[in-house]
Amino acid sequence: MRSLVALAAALGCACSPVLAQAQDVRPPTVVIDDDPSSLDTILNTPFGWLVGPLTQGYLFLVDEHGRLVPDRALRVPTQANGLISRDGRTIVYEIRTGRWSDGAPFDAHDVAFTVAALRNPRTAVPDTSEVAPIADVSVPRPDRLVVHLRYRWAPFVASFLTLGADDPFAIVPRHIVAGLPSLNRSSLDTNPVGLGPFRLERWERGQRLEFARNPYAWRRAASPRVVVQIVPSAATRLVELLAGALDAVPLTGAQIDLARTRAVPLVTTTTNLIDFVALNVRRPALRDVRVRRALVQAIDRVRLAQTIYRDAIVPDRSPPAFDARAATRALAPLHLHLDLAIAGDWRRSADAAIEIVDDLRRAGATVAIRSYSEDTFWGARDAGGVLENGRFDLALTSWSPTLDPDRSYLFGCAAVPPAGGNAMGWCDARYDRDEAAAAATYDPAARARWYRAAADVLASQAPIVALGLERSVYAVAPRLRGFRPNPLGRDFWNAWEWEVAP
Repeated sequence: MRSLVALAAALGCACSPVLAQAQDVRPPTVVIDDDPSSLDTILNTPFGWLVGPLTQGYLFLVDEHGRLVPDRALRVPTQANGLISRDGRTIVYEIRTGRWSDGAPFDAHDVAFTVAALRNPRTAVPDTSEVAPIADVSVPRPDRLVVHLRYRWAPFVASFLTLGADDPFAIVPRHIVAGLPSLNRSSLDTNPVGLGPFRLERWERGQRLEFARNPYAWRRAASPRVVVQIVPSAATRLVELLAGALDAVPLTGAQIDLARTRAVPLVTTTTNLIDFVALNVRRPALRDVRVRRALVQAIDRVRLAQTIYRDAIVPDRSPPAFDARAATRALAPLHLHLDLAIAGDWRRSADAAIEIVDDLRRAGATVAIRSYSEDTFWGARDAGGVLENGRFDLALTSWSPTLDPDRSYLFGCAAVPPAGGNAMGWCDARYDRDEAAAAATYDPAARARWYRAAADVLASQAPIVALGLERSVYAVAPRLRGFRPNPLGRDFWNAWEWEVAP
C-alpha cells in the first residue's frame, strides 16, 4: 500500500488508492475520462460513442485488424457476392433479426427508420454525410434492407451504420422514439435500449456506469457484468489499475514509462487516428498558403512526439519538414496574433499546446491558448461547438478516418459541419475532383491513383499541421482476457469477449 501511495504522490494524484477486494468476482472494469453527455450515439457524444458497442447494434463492427465484422448484417456487401449491383448504386443488406434489449422485436424496418432519424432536420446530427448519398431505402422483407444510392459511392459500405464510420451511429429503436419530433432529447440519452451484448443497469453520474448481460443479444457476453468507471485524472487511473480497481487504462506520456517500471502488461495499437492542428482558413491571416506552410515548418513534430506524447503518437514526417529558420523568415515580419483552441487536457492537450505555442513564438507568431470543455470543443454546431462553428484560429484536435481511404469528410468543399468535419473552411476544386473520382469506382488500383493525387493537393495547400498517428497504449491487468483495441480507437468493440481469469 505504501508503494501505491508513493506512486500517487509522484504522479501528483490527489487520490487515496484502495486495494480491490474479492477480485475473483469483480467484473471487467474499464475507464473513460468523463461522463457522456448522452448515450444516444446519434448525437455528438465522444464518450457515448466509446461505450456504444456495449449496448448498441451496428451493421458491422471493426476488429483489431481493421476489418469489418458482421453484427446486425450477415455479410459485407460486395459486387462479387451480388449484394452490390453492377452499376454500384444498389446495395442489399441481409439483416440479422432478433430482439432489442427490452424484448421488442428488431428487423430491417429499424434500420430504415435510422436513416430517417439521421435525416431529420430537427435533430442536431453532427454528421449527415453518412446518409447523404442515399436516394431511398426499402424493406422488401423483415430480413432485407435495400439501399439505393443517388450516385456510385464506394466508401458507403464502410461508413453506413458501422464502427468504421467517421461518426459511429448505431441503429435506433423505432418502437421507442418513432413518435418524437426529434432526438435532441429522448429516453435514449440515459436509457440506451439497444442490440449490444449488455444493457445499462445503473449510471452514477460522474462515477460509473454498470452494465448487465443482455439476454436478447445474438452474441452471449462472456461476463455477466461490465463496469465503466469515470476517472478524469490520468494519474488516478494508473494508480487505481495498480491497486487492482481497474483492468484497462489508456496511458500517455510519462505514465507509459512508469507502467513499464512496474512491469504492467501493455497493449499497444497504432491507429489511423490523426492528431493535428486545424488552421481556420477563413481568418485573413491564414488565407495565404505561404503562411500556412510556414506554420507547419515552425512546429517540431518529431520533438513534440518524443517529449510530450512519448510512445502514444507516431510523428508525421511529411513535407514541409520542421525548419525553424524558414518559418521565422516567413512569419516574423507578419507579427501574427492568433489563438489556439484545445479540449482541456485531452491527450495531454495542455502540455502539447505549450510546446506548440513556444515553437510558434520562436518563429515570430504570438499565440494565446483557449481551453474548453470537451463537450464544448467538439459540440454540435447548434449547441455552440467551437470547431463546428469555426470559433478558432488554430485548434488542436484529432480525426478518426473511416476504414475507407476517402477523406472528403474532413477536407471536401461541401463537408462544412454538419455535412462533414471541414471546420477549417478549406476548399480546393482539384482535391474534390480527385476524391470524387476515387469514390466513384470500386477498382482498388484506380482508387489508389486518385487518392494519391488528392493527397498531393492536400500537402501542397496545408490546411492542417499533421502531428502524427495516435498509438493507443493500454495498461491491462493480467486477469483481464479478450481486451483487443482496434485501430480506429473504438476500443470497446468486442466487449462481449471480455472476461476475468478464474
